[in-house]
Amino acid sequence: MLNNLIGADARLVCQLLCERGMMTIDDIEKITGYRQMYVYLTLGWLSRENKIHYLEKDDNLYVELNK
Repeated sequence: MLNNLIGADARLVCQLLCERGMMTIDDIEKITGYRQMYVYLTLGWLSRENKIHYLEKDDNLYVELNK
């Protein structure tokens, strides 16, 4: 089921953010190899769980874990 896959991949993105700190969506795409739309799905999942927040800086959108 797609929901289970998105949830599992969202946990991987969460671990990546934990290890590397604040990242751009492009960085997450490059490191994971996920397509942009799939990265958005995983970030939406993490947003809904209130695990991440977004920052706009220098015309880039960054994602960071909530503390």
